Amino acid sequence: MIEVSQLSFAYSTKHPVLRNLSFTVQPGEIINILGPNGCGKSTLLKAILGFLPLLPGQVHINGHDIVTLRPQRLARLLSYVPQMHSAPFNYEVLDVVLMGRCFSGPWYAYTEEDHAIACDALRRVRLLDLAKKPYHHLSGGQRQLVLIARALAQGADYFIMDEPVTGLDYSNQFYLLETIRELSAQGGAQQAGRLIFILTTHHPEHALFLGGRALLIQKGQLLADGPVDTVVTAKGICDLYGIKPQFLDKIINSYGKQYGMAC
Repeated sequence: MIEVSQLSFAYSTKHPVLRNLSFTVQPGEIINILGPNGCGKSTLLKAILGFLPLLPGQVHINGHDIVTLRPQRLARLLSYVPQMHSAPFNYEVLDVVLMGRCFSGPWYAYTEEDHAIACDALRRVRLLDLAKKPYHHLSGGQRQLVLIARALAQGADYFIMDEPVTGLDYSNQFYLLETIRELSAQGGAQQAGRLIFILTTHHPEHALFLGGRALLIQKGQLLADGPVDTVVTAKGICDLYGIKPQFLDKIINSYGKQYGMAC
């Protein structure tokens, strides 16, 4: 379980980014975070990951304050998929995925099991045939899939994903979303329904497709929190982004009838 309590953060005293956010995430949940550019979505993920000092606020994972957890322990709990990534050296694709296993043994010596797990992760994102290809030679979308494979190989129960479909074509966007739904249903290695997915997105239709819960963030504050089909509505999206209702007609017609979006 992840508990976020009274979380606030500012890069400068005059410009607070997060304002007194509180919510709880239960095992098995998918959390879709939506909001305008600059509202604090990515900053919230960094705070959950322990990358930022919280003034004030606390984040607890399985009852433990993240500031008390060593990085190796955090790596067994949280996996992170950033928006973009550039490797400092020209690693092969399999090497990048194996980085998700660096905590698994002393001196970070990869075992046969580590290699098998990494290959299986690549298979799940349809990139196993590129395992020996230089990472720098991949397209932006393919690199994003490699980062997702690295997170899968890590074996953590909590997936933190910052706009994971960035750079993916339409087919791979929904392949990834379907993979998230399947992983959520299957659960972790120890217990079905245990995995937590927290992801940011600019696409209401992606949240509707995934289901679960939606957090709507506006100017660093929680505007709404609830089941996707009751929060990601025409009114909710208009209030969140400050747009006119008629601009959502096409979205409602194309996605709302299929996924349950209502006015």
